Amino acid sequence: MSTANQVQGTELEADAIGLVGATMQAITHIAPAIAGFFFTAFIVSLAGITSPLAYFLGFLIVLMLGNTLAQLAKHLPSAGGYYTYVSRGLHPRAGFITSWMYILYSPMVGGPLAGFFGFIVAGELSSNWNISAPWLWWVSVLVFSILTAVLQWKGIKPSVTFVVITGGLEMIIVMALAIFGFLVPPPGSSGITIEVFNPANIPEAGAFLLAVVLTVQGLTGWEASAPLAEETRDPKRNVPISVMASIVIIGSFLVIVFWGVITGFGNSADAIAATAPELPALALAHRVWGDGWFIIMFAFLNSVAAVSVACANVGTRMWYSMARSGSFPKALAKLHPVHKTPTNAILVQMALSIVSGLFVGVVWGSDVGFFFATGIVLVLAVTVVYILANAAVFRFYRNEHPSEFNWLLHLIFPVISSIVLLYACYKGFFDPFPADPYNLGPLIVGGWFLIGVILLLVLRARGNEEWLLKAGRAIGEDVPVPAFDTPAIPGSA
Repeated sequence: MSTANQVQGTELEADAIGLVGATMQAITHIAPAIAGFFFTAFIVSLAGITSPLAYFLGFLIVLMLGNTLAQLAKHLPSAGGYYTYVSRGLHPRAGFITSWMYILYSPMVGGPLAGFFGFIVAGELSSNWNISAPWLWWVSVLVFSILTAVLQWKGIKPSVTFVVITGGLEMIIVMALAIFGFLVPPPGSSGITIEVFNPANIPEAGAFLLAVVLTVQGLTGWEASAPLAEETRDPKRNVPISVMASIVIIGSFLVIVFWGVITGFGNSADAIAATAPELPALALAHRVWGDGWFIIMFAFLNSVAAVSVACANVGTRMWYSMARSGSFPKALAKLHPVHKTPTNAILVQMALSIVSGLFVGVVWGSDVGFFFATGIVLVLAVTVVYILANAAVFRFYRNEHPSEFNWLLHLIFPVISSIVLLYACYKGFFDPFPADPYNLGPLIVGGWFLIGVILLLVLRARGNEEWLLKAGRAIGEDVPVPAFDTPAIPGSA
């Protein structure tokens, strides 16, 4: 095996954001208002009044998954995120598959989310003021996608400043409603109770496990600071801290929020179900805030805007990193000469957001399409990503940093979280298959995985695998690059 030492730098805007910006990038990617309110009825339909318990268990799983990312990020700061980590820890081909599956995650969220927001606004306009706006869902997809791209184009600093401001406002409003849920329970209810954390109140084990998986999805986003590593000050310190801080902050936050909402409905799953088709949070806001209910709509607006930018930041840095290594078209590595932003990657991300949002809205409706795209397809795809990363952290520390290897952090936590995710996905999605259209989720994700494998085979057959030698590089390293066993690479033998 031959090696070639080369220090890896960055052409992105280095040292542009600090610890607060990196942490808020992750928090807004989690989207507190959306995670806390958009999925309420769905989670409660599965876990009943024990939904706060489901979120608490999801929080524990995410802490283990976050540990994996933090352990890798402290040695491998890179815009590639999971692409770099899995490429380095396992193999570049595994890194390619990881990023290929990741396309169904961050890059795909913005469009369906914007469409669902438009659907909600249209419903509120109709029910409160008799204004009919059935077209608002697709207008929202276009407006949010374009505005997100414009903000990204201007640079990472304005993008992150935007998510810090909008994310902060969003969290304040969401917590305020939860507090009112605690303080103003409906007449005749039991008020605040710890029975929501009692396993004896779980309605059905399989459904509850699916709820836990979906709470993991609701907490997903903590990894969003990692792809901004090359633009973060002292990334080997700040990125791991931002990952774990965002999980602790939002995990605790959402457990309290769900508890507050459940309390506000008298600890009754039936009362929450009766709010359909209105979001439970809006129904609660109408009851406890009266004419001030629209404040929740402002929180939703902030959340959709912030998470659209945060997701696009992740997607564009992934496109850029893969293009820089050569596994994606080189055109996606083009940077703006002044703003140092990946311009072509931003355009691709905008197009993907528009297409995904319009597609799910036309085919399934913007409401069903949102839950299908972000609650089923996303969960299955990101499960593959998390499990590959768990395998990578073990191999990376055993091979490259054996003196730092820790059985708890690098083996036990990754194994436990992987087993839980696999079992929960099996019980939730395959035993039995969910109803239409959600039963299409495993087929779509499996098909997407197969397409990724086919692309790898095509690249190998054509001899286009020079990127294998660059995929695991991170900034600030004097990297020994292995000559992988790939005869198709000229001169690698």
